[in-house]
Amino acid sequence: MAATAQARKAGRPLGAPDTREACLEAAERLFATQGFAATGLRQIGAAAGVSIATLIYHFGSKEKLYGKVLGRIADSITPYMPEPDGFEPDLDGVVAMVERFLDWSLDHGDYAALLLRELMENPSRATKARRWYLLPLIEAYAAAIREGQAKGRFGPCDPEMVAFYLTGAITHFRASTVTIQQMLALESRDEAVDRFRATLRANVKAMLLPAEE
Repeated sequence: MAATAQARKAGRPLGAPDTREACLEAAERLFATQGFAATGLRQIGAAAGVSIATLIYHFGSKEKLYGKVLGRIADSITPYMPEPDGFEPDLDGVVAMVERFLDWSLDHGDYAALLLRELMENPSRATKARRWYLLPLIEAYAAAIREGQAKGRFGPCDPEMVAFYLTGAITHFRASTVTIQQMLALESRDEAVDRFRATLRANVKAMLLPAEE
């Protein structure tokens, strides 16, 4: 009995899914608001109500915990990906695809902020990365645009760069929605979202459709 108690105290709880979830949720919030470099295991442990030893037991290191968080972000995007059946690579189809990512960012605020930080602050980790969590989304956008180009519906844009541009604009907007609302003296967050959504649609159209003669 004493040995079991000591093991738990040392950070080796026997089957504690709630503990693991609390650690991940705390890590997501802190990584989103402070970034990877500024967030320590001690802070995460304090926010989750566990010891550093517990974090190490469940995740091994801060880097591996961060990887788990990024993996959860990728998994959360999957339901917002375009449906392979019945998708039409025309302007309406691509606009709907892009708007689903906007909807994802609105439904997952911490994730969107964390993705923006990852895009801006990860050059040292990028050279060592083995998995790119946004790549399936970028590839899906680019494939749809390329198919539309093959059918003569879109102009000669760069599909991958358009995809990066759109996802970057959306994550930046989501991370700065409150600031935008205050700067423009908008009455509500919904007004900011509606104006951005209209601008997003216009930009997709401008980038994809052939220039008028």
